[in-house]
Amino acid sequence: MSQSVETSELLHHRSQEVVPKRILQMEEAIANHDFGSFAKITCADSNQFHAVCLDTSPPIFYMNDTSHRIINCVERWNRSEGTPQVAYTFDAGPNAVMYAPNRKVAGRLLQRLLFYFPPDSSKTLSSYVIGDTSILGEIGVESMKDVESLTAPPELKSESSSSTFPGSIDYFICTRPGKGPILFRNEDQALLNPKTGFPL
Repeated sequence: MSQSVETSELLHHRSQEVVPKRILQMEEAIANHDFGSFAKITCADSNQFHAVCLDTSPPIFYMNDTSHRIINCVERWNRSEGTPQVAYTFDAGPNAVMYAPNRKVAGRLLQRLLFYFPPDSSKTLSSYVIGDTSILGEIGVESMKDVESLTAPPELKSESSSSTFPGSIDYFICTRPGKGPILFRNEDQALLNPKTGFPL
Protein backbone atom coordinates (compact mmCIF):
# COMPACT_ATOMS: atom_id res chain seq x y z
CA MET A 1 0.00 0.00 0.00
CA SER A 2 3.00 2.35 0.19
CA GLN A 3 2.68 2.62 -3.59
CA SER A 4 -0.94 3.72 -3.11
CA VAL A 5 0.11 6.40 -0.62
CA GLU A 6 2.55 7.74 -3.20
CA THR A 7 0.38 7.55 -6.32
CA SER A 8 -3.36 7.34 -5.55
CA GLU A 9 -5.27 10.60 -5.36
CA LEU A 10 -8.34 8.60 -4.40
CA LEU A 11 -6.56 7.28 -1.29
CA HIS A 12 -5.91 10.82 -0.06
CA HIS A 13 -9.51 11.87 -0.73
CA ARG A 14 -10.72 8.70 0.99
CA SER A 15 -8.59 9.21 4.11
CA GLN A 16 -9.47 12.89 4.46
CA GLU A 17 -13.12 13.00 3.40
CA VAL A 18 -14.71 9.57 3.26
CA VAL A 19 -13.32 7.44 6.08
CA PRO A 20 -14.00 9.87 8.97
CA LYS A 21 -17.66 10.14 7.94
CA ARG A 22 -18.00 6.39 7.37
CA ILE A 23 -16.58 5.62 10.81
CA LEU A 24 -19.30 7.74 12.40
CA GLN A 25 -21.98 6.21 10.17
CA MET A 26 -20.76 2.70 10.99
CA GLU A 27 -20.72 3.40 14.73
CA GLU A 28 -24.30 4.66 14.47
CA ALA A 29 -25.42 1.65 12.41
CA ILE A 30 -23.91 -0.76 14.95
CA ALA A 31 -25.31 1.12 17.96
CA ASN A 32 -28.79 1.12 16.37
CA HIS A 33 -28.59 -2.52 15.20
CA ASP A 34 -29.29 -1.17 11.70
CA PHE A 35 -28.13 -4.01 9.47
CA GLY A 36 -29.23 -2.26 6.27
CA SER A 37 -26.95 0.70 6.91
CA PHE A 38 -24.16 -1.56 8.16
CA ALA A 39 -24.37 -3.58 4.94
CA LYS A 40 -24.39 -0.57 2.62
CA ILE A 41 -21.40 1.02 4.37
CA THR A 42 -19.46 -2.25 4.50
CA CYS A 43 -19.92 -3.00 0.80
CA ALA A 44 -19.24 0.58 -0.29
CA ASP A 45 -16.08 0.77 1.80
CA SER A 46 -14.78 -2.53 0.45
CA ASN A 47 -15.48 -1.44 -3.12
CA GLN A 48 -13.74 1.88 -2.58
CA PHE A 49 -10.70 0.25 -1.00
CA HIS A 50 -10.29 -1.88 -4.10
CA ALA A 51 -10.89 1.19 -6.28
CA VAL A 52 -7.88 2.74 -4.51
CA CYS A 53 -5.89 -0.32 -5.49
CA LEU A 54 -6.86 0.23 -9.12
CA ASP A 55 -6.07 3.96 -8.80
CA THR A 56 -2.52 3.08 -7.71
CA SER A 57 0.26 3.23 -10.27
CA PRO A 58 0.97 0.53 -11.24
CA PRO A 59 -2.49 -0.83 -10.37
CA ILE A 60 -2.86 -3.47 -7.66
CA PHE A 61 -5.22 -6.35 -8.45
CA TYR A 62 -6.33 -8.13 -5.30
CA MET A 63 -9.71 -9.41 -6.46
CA ASN A 64 -10.21 -12.02 -9.17
CA ASP A 65 -13.13 -13.06 -11.40
CA THR A 66 -14.65 -15.15 -8.60
CA SER A 67 -14.52 -12.13 -6.27
CA HIS A 68 -16.48 -10.12 -8.83
CA ARG A 69 -19.00 -12.93 -9.25
CA ILE A 70 -19.59 -13.02 -5.48
CA ILE A 71 -20.21 -9.27 -5.49
CA ASN A 72 -22.63 -9.69 -8.39
CA CYS A 73 -24.47 -12.49 -6.57
CA VAL A 74 -24.88 -10.42 -3.40
CA GLU A 75 -25.78 -7.18 -5.18
CA ARG A 76 -28.38 -8.93 -7.35
CA TRP A 77 -29.97 -10.56 -4.29
CA ASN A 78 -29.96 -7.37 -2.23
CA ARG A 79 -31.47 -5.39 -5.11
CA SER A 80 -34.20 -7.97 -5.73
CA GLU A 81 -35.23 -7.84 -2.06
CA GLY A 82 -35.21 -4.03 -1.97
CA THR A 83 -33.11 -4.03 1.20
CA PRO A 84 -29.68 -5.47 2.01
CA GLN A 85 -29.85 -9.13 2.94
CA VAL A 86 -26.10 -9.62 3.34
CA ALA A 87 -22.92 -7.55 3.25
CA TYR A 88 -19.55 -8.38 1.75
CA THR A 89 -16.03 -7.14 2.18
CA PHE A 90 -12.75 -8.47 0.85
CA ASP A 91 -9.40 -8.89 2.51
CA ALA A 92 -6.22 -7.75 0.77
CA GLY A 93 -6.76 -10.62 -1.61
CA PRO A 94 -9.65 -12.32 -3.41
CA ASN A 95 -11.29 -13.73 -0.26
CA ALA A 96 -14.80 -12.58 0.60
CA VAL A 97 -16.08 -12.13 4.12
CA MET A 98 -19.87 -11.99 4.22
CA TYR A 99 -22.23 -10.92 6.99
CA ALA A 100 -25.86 -11.89 7.49
CA PRO A 101 -28.17 -10.36 10.12
CA ASN A 102 -29.44 -13.72 11.36
CA ARG A 103 -29.16 -17.46 10.93
CA LYS A 104 -32.09 -17.75 8.51
CA VAL A 105 -30.54 -15.25 6.09
CA ALA A 106 -27.12 -16.89 6.54
CA GLY A 107 -28.71 -20.16 5.42
CA ARG A 108 -30.23 -18.49 2.36
CA LEU A 109 -26.81 -17.02 1.58
CA LEU A 110 -25.11 -20.40 1.84
CA GLN A 111 -27.73 -21.94 -0.47
CA ARG A 112 -26.97 -19.27 -3.07
CA LEU A 113 -23.23 -19.68 -2.74
CA LEU A 114 -23.49 -23.46 -3.10
CA PHE A 115 -25.71 -23.00 -6.17
CA TYR A 116 -23.42 -20.49 -7.90
CA PHE A 117 -20.12 -22.00 -6.75
CA PRO A 118 -20.56 -25.75 -6.33
CA PRO A 119 -17.49 -27.79 -5.46
CA ASP A 120 -15.68 -29.72 -8.12
CA SER A 121 -16.18 -33.48 -8.20
CA SER A 122 -13.09 -34.20 -6.09
CA LYS A 123 -14.52 -32.45 -3.01
CA THR A 124 -16.64 -33.80 -0.21
CA LEU A 125 -19.21 -31.64 1.50
CA SER A 126 -17.27 -31.84 4.77
CA SER A 127 -14.13 -30.47 3.11
CA TYR A 128 -16.03 -27.76 1.21
CA VAL A 129 -18.09 -26.27 4.03
CA ILE A 130 -16.16 -26.07 7.29
CA GLY A 131 -16.59 -24.42 10.67
CA ASP A 132 -20.17 -24.22 11.95
CA THR A 133 -21.58 -26.87 9.62
CA SER A 134 -24.83 -27.28 11.57
CA ILE A 135 -26.29 -24.68 9.20
CA LEU A 136 -26.16 -27.26 6.39
CA GLY A 137 -28.82 -29.40 8.08
CA GLU A 138 -30.97 -26.32 8.61
CA ILE A 139 -31.01 -25.62 4.86
CA GLY A 140 -31.56 -29.26 3.90
CA VAL A 141 -28.09 -29.88 2.50
CA GLU A 142 -26.62 -33.08 3.86
CA SER A 143 -24.81 -34.51 0.85
CA MET A 144 -23.29 -33.53 -2.48
CA LYS A 145 -26.49 -34.74 -4.14
CA ASP A 146 -28.37 -32.05 -2.19
CA VAL A 147 -25.92 -29.45 -3.52
CA GLU A 148 -26.44 -30.70 -7.06
CA SER A 149 -30.22 -30.44 -6.71
CA LEU A 150 -30.24 -26.82 -5.52
CA THR A 151 -32.42 -24.64 -7.74
CA ALA A 152 -31.65 -21.16 -8.99
CA PRO A 153 -32.48 -18.44 -6.45
CA PRO A 154 -35.68 -16.42 -7.07
CA GLU A 155 -33.76 -13.38 -8.33
CA LEU A 156 -32.60 -15.49 -11.30
CA LYS A 157 -36.01 -16.89 -12.25
CA SER A 158 -36.59 -14.24 -14.93
CA GLU A 159 -33.24 -14.88 -16.60
CA SER A 160 -33.03 -17.38 -19.43
CA SER A 161 -29.86 -19.00 -18.13
CA SER A 162 -28.03 -19.04 -14.83
CA SER A 163 -24.30 -19.58 -14.83
CA THR A 164 -22.59 -21.61 -12.17
CA PHE A 165 -18.87 -21.79 -11.54
CA PRO A 166 -17.93 -25.24 -10.24
CA GLY A 167 -14.55 -25.51 -8.55
CA SER A 168 -13.87 -21.77 -8.49
CA ILE A 169 -13.93 -21.64 -4.67
CA ASP A 170 -11.77 -23.88 -2.47
CA TYR A 171 -14.07 -23.88 0.58
CA PHE A 172 -16.51 -21.90 2.70
CA ILE A 173 -15.99 -21.23 6.40
CA CYS A 174 -19.20 -20.68 8.36
CA THR A 175 -18.86 -18.88 11.70
CA ARG A 176 -20.92 -17.00 14.24
CA PRO A 177 -20.00 -13.90 16.20
CA GLY A 178 -18.34 -14.55 19.51
CA LYS A 179 -19.08 -13.11 22.93
CA GLY A 180 -16.98 -10.04 22.30
CA PRO A 181 -14.04 -8.76 24.32
CA ILE A 182 -13.38 -10.32 27.70
CA LEU A 183 -11.66 -8.44 30.51
CA PHE A 184 -9.19 -10.71 32.29
CA ARG A 185 -8.58 -9.98 35.94
CA ASN A 186 -5.49 -12.18 35.88
CA GLU A 187 -2.92 -10.91 33.35
CA ASP A 188 -1.49 -14.43 33.06
CA GLN A 189 -4.57 -15.36 30.97
CA ALA A 190 -3.98 -12.61 28.41
CA LEU A 191 -2.50 -13.29 24.99
CA LEU A 192 -1.33 -9.68 24.52
CA ASN A 193 0.95 -7.47 26.58
CA PRO A 194 -1.44 -4.95 28.21
CA LYS A 195 1.11 -2.11 27.84
CA THR A 196 2.35 -2.66 24.30
CA GLY A 197 -0.52 -4.57 22.68
CA PHE A 198 1.96 -7.02 21.19
CA PRO A 199 1.59 -10.79 21.55
CA LEU A 200 3.21 -12.29 24.62
